[in-house]
Amino acid sequence: MRTTEFYKHTYKILLLNIILLFGSCSNILDLEPEQSVSDASAVVDKKSAEAALAGAYDKLQSDNYYGREFVAAIYLAGNDVTWTGSLNYYRAFNNHSYQSDNTTINTAWYAIYATLNAANQVIDKVSALSSQVLTDTDKNRIVGEAYFIRALSLFDLGRTWGNIPIITKGTITAHDFDGVKQSTQAEVYQQVIKDLQTALSLLPEKVDRSRATKNTARALLSRVYLYAENWEKAEEYSSILIADTNDYQLVDYPSFFSNKQTKESIFELLYTTSDKNTHGYYWLSSANGGRHEWAPSEGIVSLLGSSETGGTRKALYSDQSTAINKNFYVGNLYWRTTGDDPAYILRISEQYLIRAEARAKKATPDLTGALSDLNAVRLRAQIKVLTGLSKSEIILAIENERRVEFPFEPHRWFDLVRTKRAGTVLGVTDSDKWIFPIPYNDIQADSDLKQNSSY
Repeated sequence: MRTTEFYKHTYKILLLNIILLFGSCSNILDLEPEQSVSDASAVVDKKSAEAALAGAYDKLQSDNYYGREFVAAIYLAGNDVTWTGSLNYYRAFNNHSYQSDNTTINTAWYAIYATLNAANQVIDKVSALSSQVLTDTDKNRIVGEAYFIRALSLFDLGRTWGNIPIITKGTITAHDFDGVKQSTQAEVYQQVIKDLQTALSLLPEKVDRSRATKNTARALLSRVYLYAENWEKAEEYSSILIADTNDYQLVDYPSFFSNKQTKESIFELLYTTSDKNTHGYYWLSSANGGRHEWAPSEGIVSLLGSSETGGTRKALYSDQSTAINKNFYVGNLYWRTTGDDPAYILRISEQYLIRAEARAKKATPDLTGALSDLNAVRLRAQIKVLTGLSKSEIILAIENERRVEFPFEPHRWFDLVRTKRAGTVLGVTDSDKWIFPIPYNDIQADSDLKQNSSY
């Protein structure tokens, strides 16, 4: 395991450790581990700048962030994935009984702030380099990628924990963030948008499915604008991606997840057999060397298995039931026993469904366009198109389509929270439970932090 059990430490101690200890490098930038640098190391040239950026990507794909824990918390909370194993702290997400000492909540929080700090270090240090040691082209690209990583980290913190401290400077000592108060979720989203606009001005206009480019920033902007309910901007940015049919296409199931970096992907994190994505191990059955800690729920299995709603998306699960072990289902999105499954962050199908929702909800709705986008995703799954729906029916159909399109990705819980339907659909009637508690140790250690309501 690459990560450390940071939840045992206070937030301030953690940030100091981040500065001193984190330095592992990701295959994503084709650098050897000895080429990476810690957050505290000097960045003096292109090689050290690239190594610092590699460290930021590595934290993004860590076990406690997109490599497993963060993603698991969200889809378990969405209740289309059921806890079936022995690690009791996962059960809290299915029944929404999580508390501030929950292991997954703690490790995810710390991992995301570690990623945020690594991105800040790159922004601070690489921006300061002169043109004699780093060309403007390379500087803009590296800093732009760091701005994207920072934006994604802040967005995940804001949509998960609500009011959070926005840290936009690299942490050098454990007291550098003293006095930083929490910002509202709306303020966090505005900072994310600002960072993505900055990234957009710096990043190259090219296709790279495992590194941030202008299109990666545009795709995340469309998602953030959807959460911020700026329908016009969400439509604007998603339309740019959808129009680029040479580079991005709806790829048939199961082709897109049977392969890597298909035209379905806008941004995915790559792993190797030596730098593993441990997510699959928690999905796979013991027969395939896994622990089967969670599984598709019977409800999502019914939807995916139906020719009316799932179609070819039935490939997302396997029924491994026996006479003794009935209703034994295994998710197939993470299926490689070698541990080199990608982590899917941004897909073109999401852009279609973002635009569909934005078109249906904007001040002057475009119901024809919304239905066209929705049906594009349905046709890819080989299920019948929908016609003659009212605005409210289209909006509900989009919600249902997102459920079967992204059942094992971190969307369902966030979708129901942002549309204020978590109470109606999941029975989580206490809206305070729609955001997670801030780790207990941090509340005790930092007088500037205030716990979220009901925790």
